[in-house]
Amino acid sequence: MSLSEAIWRIGVPLIVVVGTAAAVSVAFFDPPDEFRRPRGWQWAWVGLWLMMAGEAAFGNDRWWFERAWKGAIALLVAVAVTVAVWRHYRWRKRVRLAADSPPPVTRPPRLDS
Repeated sequence: MSLSEAIWRIGVPLIVVVGTAAAVSVAFFDPPDEFRRPRGWQWAWVGLWLMMAGEAAFGNDRWWFERAWKGAIALLVAVAVTVAVWRHYRWRKRVRLAADSPPPVTRPPRLDS
């Protein structure tokens, strides 16, 4: 295996996996109010995830390392999206409960006789 082939087959996938792991950290640490559902062209990411997961699961003619890194990316993307959606749902629920809460009950003023 030549150096350029090793970089292409091992180095680039490792960089992609590290980048995807960074996306997971963004999902954990970004404010949940900034989460946006895909609209328009952003659905392409769903297709990309499905292709990665499919090639990892059913890519019999693929090299084992290629199947492994594609599976790792599919798993990391699924975890990132799940965490982001869950945090956003909890945040919306908390905001909704705070907006619907009744005003605090105050005591009537004391009458000093």
